[in-house]
Amino acid sequence: MILKSYQFDALDWFEKFLNRCQESGVPRESYATTTQEWCNTALFYRPLRNLEMTPYVCLRIPTGGGKTMVAGMAIERVNRSLLHVPFSLTLWLVPSEPIREQTLKALRAPQSILFQAVSSKLGEVTVLDIEEALRVTPHVLNGSNVIIVATMQAFKQEETGRLSVYKQNGSLMEHFEGITDPAVRGNGSLVDVLRLRKPFVVVDEAHNQGTPLAFDTLSRFEPCAILELTATPDRTWQPSNVLYSVSASVLHTEFMIKMPLTLVQRPNWLDALRDAIACLGRLQQAAEAERAAGKRYLRPIMLIQAERKDADHETLIPEKVRQALLDDFGIPVDEIAIATGTVDEIAGKDILAEDCRFRYIITVDKLREGWDCPFAYVLCSLRNTSSATAAEQVLGRVLRLPYAEKKDHPELNMAYAYLTSSNFAATVESLKDGLVRNGFERQEARELINIPDDQQTEDLFTHQHSLTYSTPELPEPEAIPENLAKKIEITPENGSITLKGTFTETQVKALQDVFQTPAGKEAVREAIVRLRSPRKVPPKSPAEQGERFKVPQLQYRQGDLWEPFEATHLLQGDWSLLDYPCDLTTFSKASMQPQGGTMYLDKEKVKFTPFQPGVAEPLLFEYHSGWDQVHLVSWLERNIYDETLLPDEKAAFLNKAVDWLRTNGFTLEELAYAKFRLRNTLETKIGEARKQAMQKVHQTLLLAPEDFTVNDRSQVVFEQGRYAHDSIYCGFTDLPKHFFPQIGNLKGNGDEFECALFLATQLEGVKFWVRNVECKRTSFSLQTGSDRFYPDFLCQLEDGRILAVEYKNSRDWVLPENVEKRQLGKLWEKRSNGKCLFIMPKDKDWEAIRATVRGRNS
Repeated sequence: MILKSYQFDALDWFEKFLNRCQESGVPRESYATTTQEWCNTALFYRPLRNLEMTPYVCLRIPTGGGKTMVAGMAIERVNRSLLHVPFSLTLWLVPSEPIREQTLKALRAPQSILFQAVSSKLGEVTVLDIEEALRVTPHVLNGSNVIIVATMQAFKQEETGRLSVYKQNGSLMEHFEGITDPAVRGNGSLVDVLRLRKPFVVVDEAHNQGTPLAFDTLSRFEPCAILELTATPDRTWQPSNVLYSVSASVLHTEFMIKMPLTLVQRPNWLDALRDAIACLGRLQQAAEAERAAGKRYLRPIMLIQAERKDADHETLIPEKVRQALLDDFGIPVDEIAIATGTVDEIAGKDILAEDCRFRYIITVDKLREGWDCPFAYVLCSLRNTSSATAAEQVLGRVLRLPYAEKKDHPELNMAYAYLTSSNFAATVESLKDGLVRNGFERQEARELINIPDDQQTEDLFTHQHSLTYSTPELPEPEAIPENLAKKIEITPENGSITLKGTFTETQVKALQDVFQTPAGKEAVREAIVRLRSPRKVPPKSPAEQGERFKVPQLQYRQGDLWEPFEATHLLQGDWSLLDYPCDLTTFSKASMQPQGGTMYLDKEKVKFTPFQPGVAEPLLFEYHSGWDQVHLVSWLERNIYDETLLPDEKAAFLNKAVDWLRTNGFTLEELAYAKFRLRNTLETKIGEARKQAMQKVHQTLLLAPEDFTVNDRSQVVFEQGRYAHDSIYCGFTDLPKHFFPQIGNLKGNGDEFECALFLATQLEGVKFWVRNVECKRTSFSLQTGSDRFYPDFLCQLEDGRILAVEYKNSRDWVLPENVEKRQLGKLWEKRSNGKCLFIMPKDKDWEAIRATVRGRNS
């Protein structure tokens, strides 16, 4: 199973956090270090009550981003980097019964992508529901990775005795053999079994479960770690520890979601229905054309949001809408289905099957939870969609892109909404709120809603309904007055605050009082002024006008072919892992010592004495593997994944490393006992060897510049809909000429902001510029000896040349990795025959940028 790049990134950041927790044992420190590395801010960690030392973090992934896949693949990361075991127990908690059924099906069905992915990583997997878990044996838990899928409600009860999971269970007594301590045994319930095993807890859609009772429930399991997966983290009562956040732009560039969402208003409901049917017809023609070209089957579907029945007024109930489809538009009866709380004509139907004929699904408030149909393209709302909740519940159904693949026909990469609301401006705002509730940033929601020119009205731009700004100071959520809590959104990971609605002067003063610094208070006043000002109609960016920004890549000669210069070119040739030392000096017996100690009574007081060096050592020899060196090396070979190494070469290196350890005082039994830590140490050693080999080859290749070229044969193309970023610039200073309507990953202050301001407003001859976001597939990069280098900014000059700018302060400018980047940038410039320019100014030497443009102007 090939994960999307952002899914790999989310899992890699989670594993970094787990490794740090395993090493330090302090989640707070591990979280601060990891978030500092990810978003340049050491975020504040909030442990759960009674679980202060339990790793507890959140991965924020918008609707349509594959949260379930990330959750499944996270189990292997926990086994590998936190628990150091081949098998573990996972408790997977979901918010509702339909989602529980959907998750169980995906984890159990052999044809399911999730089943295949999890099985490929974990090997033996046993998936249980609660009823099956109540009969689980120790043999099953000891011999496979067990996943118990349940709703939070199955465990969440103040009076726990009412639930079967808390009751004494004779079927589970085998789990408690040899345990005499009543406090450890409990009453022999399933929850006691879970507590003994210290499960990894996955909390799916955590925002639906964040109550005091829910978190108290989690503490009863004494989990080894808790991972939340949600589109909308809690920011107030128990703020989620967001470890990594995925933006909608990333999902869009990975072809996971349909965007933009085009909105059309028609006052008459039959007119709205007519236009929506015409749109669906055009989409069907495009789908059939793709099918004829050999692409996968696709049948676009319309979701129609009808009204509730009202005894006092005539309303557009589902049955009336169905009759209109039949009588006024001639839609075949077998293409229409009603799905409401009382009538569910799609239950048990495979909507994606080729023999299914449904093209119109009529609902009221929301479709059944867990219902997921990427064929849904068109939303036709025949009611006033003024509720953000109502918008959220239906909007999420039309966002997923079928098969997560870009379609040849552009209209099949978009979603459509036809509305009959009497207040179009309010409806647009509610739909933006709906997108936010599906995990999009508020600024993204603005950019991703497309309103055709004939639908633009003055009231859309008269008032600011919300404003997001970069804040110089992040207040604590608890400090915000209760009457303002619903009007303020804080996003710590990108340092922004969103103000919603109107604010009285009293409320402005109360909000300013939350901040401690003059800069924080002044930013509030500036934001309020802007919020109260008329909204400006922004000019269309070059990308919105259909322009494409093409940046040529550095290419390397391979025989008679030219290929984009990549890491694969550095791993070719004669380098051998066996040429590098295998001494593991960082692997020590001290690192193998178990943490812990002895609790005892002293004059009726409980005291704790930590293990002292040497005291715990006898515990080591309670473990007997019976392994010889062949078994150990074989296990290491299977559990160290590296497709770049030849199997025989890897095995020989591992064998040499074990020989070195045995020569330096380790027994085979000790190494088998510490095999997981040994594996991690060897992975680091192999990684260091690879890095040294790549850097050596890289420097050798750069000595022959004639083997490189830069031309139009290989380019990175920036165009509308292909700009991935993690956050959006929301500073108070306008930065004109950006190629896209939004500027990615740029804070509202600091050195890089000042560089962007110079390029946008002061450098002569700039046609447009792009903030080149690091580590995104849609960005431009150059291959260094160890990774990819992403220049901070790219400029298209009026004379046709391209300028790449990488800002560095004087402290970092002299570092070896930045010397290498300058060499690489100059090679890219030199081999472009004057088409490309590269500059790494030291500090704020803006004149060096001017000189680069002027001095090399042909």
